[in-house]
Order: sequence, then structure tokens, then C-alpha cells
Amino acid sequence: MTLPRLRQIVLITADLEPAVAEARSTFALPKGVRDADGMAEIGFEHEVLTFDQTFLEIVAPLDADGPQGQMVQAQGEHGFMTVLQVDDLAAVVDRAGELGFAPVLHQEFHGNPISQWHPKHLGTLAEFDEMDRPDNWHFAPESFEVGSTEVAQDIVAAQIASDDPEAMAARWATVLGVSADGAQVPLASGTVQFIPTGEGRRGLRSADLVATDPQRVGESVTLCGVEFRFVAGA
Repeated sequence: MTLPRLRQIVLITADLEPAVAEARSTFALPKGVRDADGMAEIGFEHEVLTFDQTFLEIVAPLDADGPQGQMVQAQGEHGFMTVLQVDDLAAVVDRAGELGFAPVLHQEFHGNPISQWHPKHLGTLAEFDEMDRPDNWHFAPESFEVGSTEVAQDIVAAQIASDDPEAMAARWATVLGVSADGAQVPLASGTVQFIPTGEGRRGLRSADLVATDPQRVGESVTLCGVEFRFVAGA
């Protein structure tokens, strides 16, 4: 498996169960994976749903009056985080340091080094993680065992709204050690694209998924305020 690659997008909502039920129904996905205790330690509940090699996670704050709960009340449900897998997280951190910023979280999770990055630096809450094996991911093997490609094959692009799309793409490319193409960052697998903020909110706005049924190419659905667009495969 060649890296870096887009592996997961995260949505945030005030009420987990109906949001998860809608996502499962929309994409014909079976019940996903949960880490109730681990997520409770950071104030969330969640479920991770699997396509083939990419994942959709939905989170909800446990405390409606806490910072994240108040954010959802103020902004509504929305795209929360974009997650990439990298081959050398230490190198990513070093390159970011040369630009003058550092991750807000840098630790091990189940033996793998992970990092999270503030939206003021990367335009959205971002997570860059290094796995012990290139073909591995969080909660494996369970996460891979509950996937379905009945409706969509995989997530192949994430669109992030930014006040300066090309500058943000260049920043991501520098941190990841790849080359930007205008306002997008082509990865070894998947693409992160930057769009003008316009009148909407900054951050994760939409995502592209490869449609299993070619007849669905061009359709879109909205979950937790994020548009999911069905596209053709390569």
C-alpha cells in the first residue's frame, strides 16, 4: 500500500444514533465498530463504518454543555475531521515545524503514532497517523470485517473550504512531502481538495465516493451537513 493516502473522514452530530442509522441505510453498511470507553475518555461517543479500505466515523459529544457540545449547538452538525495515513509521522512533524507549527496531539494509540492538527494551521481539524503496517488501520481486523461496498467502493476525495485554497493546498503538500496541483493535493490514494469558503463555514464540506452502480454517478446525498458525491472509479 502506497502512502500517504486518505483513509477516513469524521462527521460530528449532537445525536449519534439517528445519524449512524441514516449513514448505514444510505450506504447499505452493517453495524460498525465502537470504542465506547476510549472515546468516553475524550468526551465523545462514536461509530466507525467501513467501505473497503476507507472509513466514515460519526462522533457526538457526551456533554451538550461542554466545548464540543456547545460548538455543535452553535454550528450544527458538520464535517469534523479529515484523516490521512502517512509512512513517517516524525518527518511530517518536522516539516510542519519548519513552517512554524506543531500538532496539538502527538501520541501513540494502540501502539501506532498518531497526530491531530489545529484548524487554524490546516483549515480543518486534521489527523495524520502512521501504522505498524502499510495495510493496517485503527480497530483492525474488526473494522475491515464489517465493511460493505454494496453502494460505494471507497472515499476518494475530501473537499475542505478555505479562505485561500491554493495556499492551504501548498501548506498541506509541504507538510506531507508531496506536490500540490493548484488547489488540490493528490495523494498516493485519494485527493484532498480545497475550495473557497464563500458564505459557508470553513473546514470539511464534502467528499467523493466511487459508486458501485455506475448509474448513480452524479448523484449526491447529505449526511450531518456534509455532501457525499458519487463519482466514477478510475
